[in-house]
Amino acid sequence: MGEAPGRRAPPRRRRLHPLLLGSVAAVAALAAAMATVALFGALAGDEAARPEPEVTLELSAEDQDPDAGLVGEDVTGDVLPASTFSRLDGGLGSFADYRGRPLVVNFFASWCTPCVAEMPEFEAVHQERGDQVAFVGVNLRDQVGAAQALVETTGVTYDIARDPAGDLASALGVVAMPSTFFVAPDGRVLDAAPGQLSADELRQRVDELVGS
Repeated sequence: MGEAPGRRAPPRRRRLHPLLLGSVAAVAALAAAMATVALFGALAGDEAARPEPEVTLELSAEDQDPDAGLVGEDVTGDVLPASTFSRLDGGLGSFADYRGRPLVVNFFASWCTPCVAEMPEFEAVHQERGDQVAFVGVNLRDQVGAAQALVETTGVTYDIARDPAGDLASALGVVAMPSTFFVAPDGRVLDAAPGQLSADELRQRVDELVGS
């Protein structure tokens, strides 16, 4: 049938080609991503003043949960790695240097808030029990300057090893930060504690270590 006199047919809608739709969607997604980056950049404008770690380690809130437990291989009963490490104050060392006495090994970093909070507690117990138990802090994936500044700020005096690539942490299955290992005089790992420890909790662990 022909069109009624005086009435015009409604215009037909033009359909966009699927490839064109995809391009439009991609451009929109890119714009949204750029806006998100800009927003976070503005919110973190003061981050430039903070020390940048040599290697970035992404940790979730669960990773730093003291009740989360060490995720990975259970190293209880294993002997500490025999490889040498750089000491923060210069030179080389190894865990074998501490054979013959109980040892507390604490993994920490300047970018780990719970680590920073517990370090003065560790130093206090070190001052009390240092004649019974050796203490070694292992600075994980950090810049030398950041580690030195943290040690000075927290007043830590026990030995500090460096683990810039995370080799020692990987060998001991470290996931949660901080993580502390309690080691027998023969170098065997007796126990591990993921998460922040208070001075009282550390004293109890040290007493158990000495009495083992």
